[in-house]
Amino acid sequence: MATYRQRKGRWQAIIRRVDLKATKTFDRLGDARAWATAKEREADLADTLPQKMTGTLGALIEKYEREIWPTKRWGASKASALSILRRDLGGQRLEDLRPSVFLHYAKGLKLSPAHIKTRISYLREVMKTAKALWGVTVPLEALNAASASAHEMSITGKTGVRTRRPTQAELDKIVELAITRPQAVIDLAPIVQILSVLPLRLGELLNLEWKDLNKERRTAVIRSRKHPDIRVKETNTQEVPLITFGGFDTFSMIADRPGYYPKPFPYKRASVSTAFHQTALRCQIVDLHLHDLRAYALTRLLEAGVPIPQVALISGHRNWKVLARHYARIDPTSIHDTLRRLD
Repeated sequence: MATYRQRKGRWQAIIRRVDLKATKTFDRLGDARAWATAKEREADLADTLPQKMTGTLGALIEKYEREIWPTKRWGASKASALSILRRDLGGQRLEDLRPSVFLHYAKGLKLSPAHIKTRISYLREVMKTAKALWGVTVPLEALNAASASAHEMSITGKTGVRTRRPTQAELDKIVELAITRPQAVIDLAPIVQILSVLPLRLGELLNLEWKDLNKERRTAVIRSRKHPDIRVKETNTQEVPLITFGGFDTFSMIADRPGYYPKPFPYKRASVSTAFHQTALRCQIVDLHLHDLRAYALTRLLEAGVPIPQVALISGHRNWKVLARHYARIDPTSIHDTLRRLD
């Protein structure tokens, strides 16, 4: 409540609140009361009245990266997406962002519906954080409206379950061609052979160092295995058996690599992926990704009757439902062989 006092024939209104301090003098008491009431009401409604949007989307994303990263770490894919959003939409002023702006941007992305949905979700997270943590007024309703329209137009959608499984003949062609190209910088053949038996991620195989191999236990230490929380990922270390299966001794294939190499496979992941893609095309094999070998190896182990917990130990899956949904591309005819072995 404001207080009033008379000084030299005039009335002074005094407001002393935690969120408001003001003083003004009037000739009449009624005018002083009216001014004080209006000021206090304005302060009371300040948190409920819509505030004008100011600044750019780029500045908002930069603030999110700078202040949220230390406590909520994220991986390379999200970091790349935020960088692209700053590049593409960073110059847009918040007050100018309408549903049409977001929808036009989503329609122009040459990405899968699932990747576009993820890109929008990152932008939504930035806006929700700005609104809740910093009290910034953001065009969140406009983004949500655009997201709903994008979903109805099938611009965004869920990740499809990939069913492509290489045949042994296709893998034999790729390995044969890789062997006959000794001038190639990347020794692709053993990588393909190992990953067709051992369901590791390509990065996990390439990151192996000599010190990670244990000859007595025939295992390898896989460091920083994939995890949704990057803080857990940094300490997520597992000992994985390097199995002998399908005629391949994966431990020997890794341990017997040239000792003068700094590590068994001193290649960059992108370079290996490109080499595989180009080799597959030369063999006239289409729609085959190097990552499909992980599913191929995992499925072969399941078809052979290896228990799911043991398969998950090698592949690094904590959630067996994810393993079954995305990687178990089992050939129905293989069940006959499994049952014959059990009979």
